[in-house]
Order: sequence, then C-alpha cells, then structure tokens
Amino acid sequence: MSSTLQTYGSLMLASRLRRLSDQLYAGVDTSYLAAGVELTSRCFPLLLLLRDNGPTAITALAAQIGQTHPVVVQLGRKLLDAGVVTEMPDAKDERRRLLALSDAGQALLRDMAPLWDDVRAAVDTVFEQGAPQLMASLDRAEARLQAQGFGETIAACRRQRERAAVEIIDYGAHYAADFKRLNIEWLERYFYVEALDDKVLSDPQSSILDAGGQIFLARLDGKIVGTCALIRADDASIELSKMAVTPECQGLGIARRLIERAFDAFEASGAQLLFLESNSKLAPAIRLYESSGFAHVARPAGDAHYQRADVYMEWQGRPRS
Repeated sequence: MSSTLQTYGSLMLASRLRRLSDQLYAGVDTSYLAAGVELTSRCFPLLLLLRDNGPTAITALAAQIGQTHPVVVQLGRKLLDAGVVTEMPDAKDERRRLLALSDAGQALLRDMAPLWDDVRAAVDTVFEQGAPQLMASLDRAEARLQAQGFGETIAACRRQRERAAVEIIDYGAHYAADFKRLNIEWLERYFYVEALDDKVLSDPQSSILDAGGQIFLARLDGKIVGTCALIRADDASIELSKMAVTPECQGLGIARRLIERAFDAFEASGAQLLFLESNSKLAPAIRLYESSGFAHVARPAGDAHYQRADVYMEWQGRPRS
C-alpha cells in the first residue's frame, strides 16, 4: 500500500491544510459563478473588512488578512475594476490612499447573504458540525503563532528535546581529554590558562580524584558537552570548580544540572562548606550561582587560587521552591 500525506501525520499538516484550503476556495468559487458572482472568494475578506471597519489603508488590510502588501494591492485593483470599492485620500495623510466600500459593494454583500448561509451549512456538513470548535482552535493557534513564530516554536521544541537527551555522568579516565578540552576552550574564551589550571586539567586523577574530589560530565548524543568538579580543599570544605559548557549547548540547562549533581555529591560527602571562586564579568554564571543558593561572602584569609578570581561565594543550601 502506497503512502499518502495522511501517513505522515502532523508533519504534513501545512500541506494538508493548503490542499484543504484550495478545495474550499475552489468549491466556493464554483458556487459564486453559478450565482452570477464573478469575483473570486479571495476578494471577499477585504470587502467584509471594509464594510465593518470603514475606509482602510492597504497596509492595514494586509495585516488584518495576513497577506503580503503586493497581494492585497492586486486584490484591491480587482475590486476597483469591478466597481465594488472606491479609493480616497487619507484625511490624516494625503500621501496615503484608502479603500472604501462603494454602493455597489454594499449591495453585493447584501445579495451574498443567502449564498453565505449555504457555505456555512456546507462547512458544518464537511466538518460534521465541528466548525465552532475548529474555528476556536484556529483562533488559539493563530494567537500562539502571533506571540511566537513557528520557526521559533520548532527551535524551542528542539531545545526541549536536546535538554531531555542530556545525561549527567560520572568521570572516567577515558574522558580525560574531553575534560581538559572543554575547560581549556572556556579559559581561552574568557581569560587565559594559568599554571594551576594546566596542572589540574593535565592530571585530574591525582589533582582531583585521588584527593577525594569528584568530576561530573554532561553527555549529549555520545559527546561530552559540559563538565564540573568538586575539589577537596580540606576535610571540611570542598570547592565547586572547572565548570564549562560548550557554547553550542548553552541554553539547555546543562550547567544547572551539573550543579545539582554536585550538590548531591557534596551533601553525601560529610563536608561542611561548599565554596567557589569566579569572576565578576561572568554575569550569567554569577546569576546561576546565586539562584542555586550561593551567596557572596568575604573571602577567608589567604590568596585566591586563581589570578582571575575576584568573586568568592559559599553555598547556603538549596533554595526553597
């Protein structure tokens, strides 16, 4: 059995709606011609808007019916040629022309009333009396598309899919190159690689893991796209460090999920203090830390671990939801 557009479900919705629209237009046009009306059905949205709203500029009409300016100009020319609309200057701007319904147009719309009753009845027949629900659904869909374009909606759905596909996993030695790569890329993007950075990233096993620390990774489609680490400062305190997310995957909530995993590990560690060092120019990161329960406090005695660090924060616990 061969496939049809119905086979592909909502993926082909636009094609099916276009086909349905063409069928409806063709049927209405045939009915109009049979009734002696030579104007096509595509002209009547303009006539109805002019009847109900009064004289209107082409630009406004285009926005109201969702068509391009050139298309509405062509429709307006047809209506002018048919004598059902007239053209007049805009009293507020003489450079702009308005379309208005003529007496002939008013008479035409009055004469169309019985035929439109037939069209409405036919719509109810085709849609099995579900036209009111369909129109309400169309109203809601158009409002959502007005608020956010369909391309943006597709992009949002893609981000949601990718967000759900991200895994937070524990570090393994075979990820050493990824751990170093992501952090070096991040450092070179914002600062530079300091000696301590190179030492820790070149040998995370002895610098972090053997000292009682932990490393967590974010994996998407088999690729490591984010990292963070808990580094033991002493028996009572742990540093949250080495946070990096590849730019292509920012916006997927990866950093927050890494932090949440780090919180779980810290709470299970028996340590009493979780702190971090950062830089004030990293505003998005600072906001993330603040919203995750970190607070700015005075730095304890001693120098910062890194020359770039001008922010010191300590974790106060998970924020209340």
